[in-house]
Amino acid sequence: MKKLIVLSVVLFMSLGMFADDNDDYTLYIVATSSQQPTGHKLADIQKLTFENGNLVVNLKNGTKESTAISIVSRMYFSLLAAVAEDINGDGSVDTQDVLKIYEFIQNSTAAEGATEDVNKDGSVDTQDVLKVYDYIQNH
Repeated sequence: MKKLIVLSVVLFMSLGMFADDNDDYTLYIVATSSQQPTGHKLADIQKLTFENGNLVVNLKNGTKESTAISIVSRMYFSLLAAVAEDINGDGSVDTQDVLKIYEFIQNSTAAEGATEDVNKDGSVDTQDVLKVYDYIQNH
């Protein structure tokens, strides 16, 4: 419980600090179930609350996004937009993302792969690896 309170205080203080300095910051939340970050511009967030074991993002347009705290693996602020090439959702595109695609090709079933299908052609293959590699070379 103490960790939750400390986290919420730090998070709320950070929101105010970032929002005053730059409206381009985005809050990303990574859930263990998807490992793909969901993001919201700080300018669009009205408030963050913790309700019944959930992290609730209340947006200024009146909608809410709720994520169980138990599956939140990470939260971070970034000036950079999340890119499809960031397969593992760690905020950077690097060789770890390429390795994750290779691992998927070797071990996964056809029902999975939404994250690893970087070029969105319906299959996870070397073309996805090449797209990540190209991103690394050009950014």
